[in-house]
Amino acid sequence: MTSDVMVSALGGPQAPDMHHDLRSAPIQYVDVGHARVAHRVVGSGPDVVLVHGWPLHGLTWRDVVPRLASRYRCHVIDLPGAGATTWTRDTTFGLEAHARTLVDTIERLGLERVAFVGHDSGAAIARFAAAMLGDRTSAIVISGSEIPGHRPFLLRVLLTMAGLPGGARLLRASLGSRWIGRSVLGWGACFHDVARADGEFRTLFVEPLVRDDSVFRGQMQLTKDWDWSSIDRLANAHARLVAPALLIWGDGDPYFPAKKAAAMVSELAGGARFVSYDDARLFVHEEHPTRFGDEVLRFLDETRSVAPRAASDARAARG
Repeated sequence: MTSDVMVSALGGPQAPDMHHDLRSAPIQYVDVGHARVAHRVVGSGPDVVLVHGWPLHGLTWRDVVPRLASRYRCHVIDLPGAGATTWTRDTTFGLEAHARTLVDTIERLGLERVAFVGHDSGAAIARFAAAMLGDRTSAIVISGSEIPGHRPFLLRVLLTMAGLPGGARLLRASLGSRWIGRSVLGWGACFHDVARADGEFRTLFVEPLVRDDSVFRGQMQLTKDWDWSSIDRLANAHARLVAPALLIWGDGDPYFPAKKAAAMVSELAGGARFVSYDDARLFVHEEHPTRFGDEVLRFLDETRSVAPRAASDARAARG
């Protein structure tokens, strides 16, 4: 594997940040041809790749990474269109295209075997990537994410609004509005306690969307390249996922209902466990980072010693 990692002016060569602070970790760039993927590394141990959802970026894992970094090397990326990653006219933004970019990034970093932690669209991207990597995926955590065959009403509203003349401008204003933003049409769908949408979350994710044209334009690329058939193709990815999976959900998630999500357990070929919180909605990891992080840490520790082909061999024995 070749390395195309370029270090930013913020830090030196790729090395674990032993302070476990994602905010201060140096940004490095991985050149995948059509984009330069921003990448932070925190901690030491087996490799874990954390994939953010929409319309967030890698710092959404800021309070989860410290729970993992004492025993795992956490790789946090910004997908094209988000955060510090730069993109070009050749960049495509669909879920499967992002998965290919993610796999290319992993290859260029020289990572042999990885676990994934993904949220929202990032967890769909992680599932596609994990299926592509096969036995090189050691485990996967899926939280608040797309379900094959399910078309969330709120997501359909959002996509329709984004596609209307002037709709993107209206959507941008709505996300920035404290009144609309706190409703189920905004961040109220993401948090059980909608006050969590204020403070640092608003500073990191909401205000840049509202104030910076380039930030908003980048995040909107995924809506322009959205393909519902990709969601249904997740079922095929599930059948090819030989790694064990942990699903962490909010009972009140209005986008991806917990009951439908729990039904995905039987689809995941490597075996899966489902956990849900009654005091959470879509953004479980933002609202309960300590509980989420500790749940993930236990799961990664449980699966750490599993041989790469154990899940697929067990499945073959059953069949």
